Amino acid sequence: MDRYFTVMLIPEREKGVRSFRIPRIVFQALVFLFVSFLILLGILSYDYIKILNELHLNKHLTIENRQLREQIQNFQNRLNTLNADLERIDVFEKKLRIITGIEEMDMTKSFNRSEETKKNGKEVPDQTSRSRSNILKKLENFSEDEGFLEIKRQHEQRIATNFGLTSGYSFTKDWRELTKQSFALANQYAAFDYKHKILANFVKDLEVGIHQLDQFLLDKESFLRSTPTLLPTKGWVTSYYGPRKSHYAGRVKMHEGLDVGAKSGEGILATADGVVTFSGHKPGFGKFVQMDHGYGVETIFAHASRLNVKKGEVIKRGQTIAYVGSTGYSTGPHVHYEVRVNGTPVDPLYFILD
Repeated sequence: MDRYFTVMLIPEREKGVRSFRIPRIVFQALVFLFVSFLILLGILSYDYIKILNELHLNKHLTIENRQLREQIQNFQNRLNTLNADLERIDVFEKKLRIITGIEEMDMTKSFNRSEETKKNGKEVPDQTSRSRSNILKKLENFSEDEGFLEIKRQHEQRIATNFGLTSGYSFTKDWRELTKQSFALANQYAAFDYKHKILANFVKDLEVGIHQLDQFLLDKESFLRSTPTLLPTKGWVTSYYGPRKSHYAGRVKMHEGLDVGAKSGEGILATADGVVTFSGHKPGFGKFVQMDHGYGVETIFAHASRLNVKKGEVIKRGQTIAYVGSTGYSTGPHVHYEVRVNGTPVDPLYFILD
């Protein structure tokens, strides 16, 4: 095999042909270097174009990071305003609890719980005495809170993945700058997320407290509506609650209600909200109405001339349920009126306000 390559140079006609020989290994080395240069040039060009694209993307991400920081800062300002509003609502809710007596009830429950803890030697959870002020205090110093740090780590990992910070070009200046901005953004977003969760828990706890207060007020309003505070008819009391000599038995017996004298036909009013449990005739009582007001309270109206309600009707305070008469064992037109608590007759004057 020939070890040389012959190169011939053909000049103009009047000059002779020139030729020279190049060793084959040198020629192959030149070809290899030329091909390697072309490949390297292609790789560098590809990398350069890719870096330009990455720089373009970095600029957009930087702008987006700035906009997100501004938005998060705006949200944090709103959270601070919301925090102040919630503190005012919390104070107002506590005032309502004190006014309505719920605060005292909670203190009594806490005292009983403490006594039970002393007796049993076990800690009894106190759900009613949960302090919402401690929740708000977490918003002030949270940088070392484990919950915040965990949220921060999650956001850093998520942002790093989404922004491609694990790319092979993370060593460049632009990627390093973007990394700093991204982790600063992750820190701000984690703070916002943590504060949002704190306030969400606070609002949930406040909602439970307000619902409890609302339920208490509704129950109290219902209890007041169910308390027999009226005189059953327009008239005067002719016989009070207590022992008296019976007109028919001729001996002293317990009179378990009030006798209210009135003209015949005068309306007999329901003294509280309730449900009619009996409407009809009973021996001795004549025409008779009995009502259940809930909370163990019942009322009885006897000796009516005419009844205006039926069993099962829902009645409001002040509604006419019957008319004054003298049926049954009666010596004249009047209403025999009783109040019973858990089945036991009590003095109606304890309840009457008018």
